[in-house]
Amino acid sequence: MAIILISGGTGLIGKAITKHLLFLGHEVRVLSRNPQSSGGVKAFFWNVEKQEIDEAAFVGVEHIIHLAGSGIADKRWTDERKNDILNSRVNSINLICSVIKKNNIKLKSFVGASAVGIYGMETSETIYMESQIGKDDFLTTTCIAWEASYKQIEQFSSKMAIIRVGVVLSKEGGALKKMLPIFKLGLGSAIGNGKQYMPWIHIEDLALVFCEGLFNSKISGTYNAVTPQHITNLYFSKQLALSLNKPFIMPHVPSFLLKLMYGEMAKVVLQGSRVSDKKLTDSGFVFKFPDLEAALKNLMN
Repeated sequence: MAIILISGGTGLIGKAITKHLLFLGHEVRVLSRNPQSSGGVKAFFWNVEKQEIDEAAFVGVEHIIHLAGSGIADKRWTDERKNDILNSRVNSINLICSVIKKNNIKLKSFVGASAVGIYGMETSETIYMESQIGKDDFLTTTCIAWEASYKQIEQFSSKMAIIRVGVVLSKEGGALKKMLPIFKLGLGSAIGNGKQYMPWIHIEDLALVFCEGLFNSKISGTYNAVTPQHITNLYFSKQLALSLNKPFIMPHVPSFLLKLMYGEMAKVVLQGSRVSDKKLTDSGFVFKFPDLEAALKNLMN
């Protein structure tokens, strides 16, 4: 049994990872602003803005998963919101690292989240590998700074992995949860021209990727957590309607309308390139849900 500490453990991804780790018999601890231990998970207080943290959370910890950070698409991108998106990621890992340095904690592994947003907010036919980055836009620069903040952990961990997360499919949160009410009414449609790619992954597969990052000696370095299937927003939307036995006849949501509502943030859904899974699958990882139709069938049951 290992002791794993998760920052951002109460979020969508954190809950899925925790569920899998508990199933494997490990001890899971989470950092939270409102710590409430339950279901075999021990919660400890932290407040990133005030740089406060309960150092008891680190006693005996062998592995850390870092997921903390404000939601990319939760609010319109004002300058203040952009600063929060970046600072919540970098300042939170700085706080964790300050405790690790202070107590000279030696980890067996560290896994940090990142995002395929590092490849930029544009639609192209490029299949992005981990060695590449996109153009100089907000998501690219944020992800670069996010990943750079992990370098301070290297000297304290025997192994480190960075997981670049794609569009996570789950009924419990994320893009799919927002889309379901509209599609269940038979009013679903593609977004913009529908040609933007959606590098995606089922929530269960994503949890497995993070756990492999913890325990698999072959998983070290940076990995794209996306399936091998390159799909467009139009294809995804059609398959979602089909999985719900609903019509797909509505006109596309106009790009200008989304830009009017969300400003620069609209690019997150209006643009998207293909992302390679090759490095992950070459490491031996096998997806439970590599196909969108099977993934949606599982999620809709």
